[in-house]
Amino acid sequence: MNSRSDRTGAGPERSQSLDVVLSPRQREVLQLVARGLTNPEIGQVLGISGETVRTHVAAVLARLEVSNRTEAATVYLEWSATTERIARVLLRPAIAVLPLVALDADPRAADIAAGISHDLVVLFSRWCWFPVIASASTRGSRALACDAQALGERLGARFLVDAKLRSAGAVWRITACVADTANGHCLWAETYDFPRDALFEVQDEICQRIVAAAYPLLIASVHAGLAPDSQPVGLPAWELAHRAFSLHAARERAANARAQGEFAAALAREPTLVLAHYGLGLAAYDAILNQWGPESPALDRLAACAERCIELSPHMAEGHYLVGRYQQARGQHDLAVVSLQRAIGHNPSFASAQALLGQVLLITGQVDEGLLRMRQACRLGPGAFVAGLAAAQFVRGEYREALAAAEQAVAIKPRYPFALVLAIAAAWWMDEHERAADHGRALLTIAPAFSPSQFLRTFGPDDAVARIARALADVAARRGSARGTG
Repeated sequence: MNSRSDRTGAGPERSQSLDVVLSPRQREVLQLVARGLTNPEIGQVLGISGETVRTHVAAVLARLEVSNRTEAATVYLEWSATTERIARVLLRPAIAVLPLVALDADPRAADIAAGISHDLVVLFSRWCWFPVIASASTRGSRALACDAQALGERLGARFLVDAKLRSAGAVWRITACVADTANGHCLWAETYDFPRDALFEVQDEICQRIVAAAYPLLIASVHAGLAPDSQPVGLPAWELAHRAFSLHAARERAANARAQGEFAAALAREPTLVLAHYGLGLAAYDAILNQWGPESPALDRLAACAERCIELSPHMAEGHYLVGRYQQARGQHDLAVVSLQRAIGHNPSFASAQALLGQVLLITGQVDEGLLRMRQACRLGPGAFVAGLAAAQFVRGEYREALAAAEQAVAIKPRYPFALVLAIAAAWWMDEHERAADHGRALLTIAPAFSPSQFLRTFGPDDAVARIARALADVAARRGSARGTG
């Protein structure tokens, strides 16, 4: 895959010393350069003249010993993605965006509410200085605690963003609020009425107002002057994309195929919808991982989606994450580390990128940093990366812990082949062959064509992958021998 994202850019030594090399104001300017802002836009955000911005940019290029803004942005993203920088971010108060409550029985209201919840998380993660708890961790959250303080403690969040959606004749009404879980006080609340065809315009306004209310000290650098993200021209494409995400979350073959169809339908209506390109790439990777069809077309689709996301939104994290997924699936782990660090540099709250980076680092023998990345992912998404945690524990040879996590993932999603693969392998290496056989029969039921040799060919030849493939092959051989004996 010949992607701009494969280039490593400036040397790591410069990114590691950015705290020393640049002044705080120069780092502010560089951060906005990395987000793609022009000099006039940077001046508007920071309240300084364009000439002053040019002076800062020239000084940054000289101190970093790079020749252009693109190389400087690469240095900044590498620095932002270091474990030390992420650890600092995670020490800040966190935000949890609760799933919007659709008060109407209309199924369309539920789809729209789910979509707004997702986009709120994305916008908060993209523009906030503070960590944002992954949306997967907030599902069912209202049943966990009766008040904001208890829920915040449970989720590890200082601020809760909550909203309700209802239809009122020819308009939609959104009631949104922000609560401080430290004292249970409501910091801000507002109601919005808008025509049904004006959803996208009001969505940005809601997110920006919530950010401004919860983080008044960050308005100048986060809220003011930032150009709003482009939005699809019609609601149908956006709705289709979010319905597809719901299907993809099931981790089932049939649901994944339907999700790919809906992502494609969304793109037919709105070809520049990054959300749909990203979702189509995720679904393609899941097809590779779980062997839900021919591997080569899925790899090509994953690569194409990654390239398209970067082309449409080079300063967003999604495309670089998909590049990392592609490189991981090709066994190009060193390249995957660079791409995933770039994604995290764009969005420090990108829990999936943190989790995948942790797995890749563990596979390549970088145990300490790999475990730290996994812990950071779990901080952002407690309970959301059970299968990933199982994979990390298996890599370390912690088979009992890996088995417990894998079986927990299977309990959550019984038809998720990769979770069953991990359960089989962990049980086998613990010499619990009957338990491994039980999981093997479950895998055979939902994925009868799953091939250990293809798994090894796709993700190998690393030691952990080879151990998984060996366990799968032996379980399959024992099953065949038992049938022959019978």
